[in-house]
Amino acid sequence: MATSAQIRQTAAENMGIHGEGETLPSYESADLDQAITEVYGMLRQLNLVTWASTDNVPDEVASPFAMLVACERAIKYQIPDNRYMRILSEGWGTDMNGKAIKMIRRLYAKQKLGQTQIENF
Repeated sequence: MATSAQIRQTAAENMGIHGEGETLPSYESADLDQAITEVYGMLRQLNLVTWASTDNVPDEVASPFAMLVACERAIKYQIPDNRYMRILSEGWGTDMNGKAIKMIRRLYAKQKLGQTQIENF
């Protein structure tokens, strides 16, 4: 399970604002924590979360989740255009078809596979 600190650090690395092992300033940490909350809320609205907002992020979705967090803050941190385009295509993408959101949808669909819905006749 990935902690918020790990998601924050991975998102910062994805954006290129800090390297591996570097410490984020408190204002960036707070901002990325807010982005984590925002991404969680968006995924919750799409019924794509299986964990509570206070829990750690499951390992299987930690990397795509961190990419979505980076996508949410890529414009704010004024990263280079080529990196921004990569983050966008790997994050939400256009029309919610980026690699990360597709992966989360695919993983979520696998969890639902095999569950039987009981209907009251």
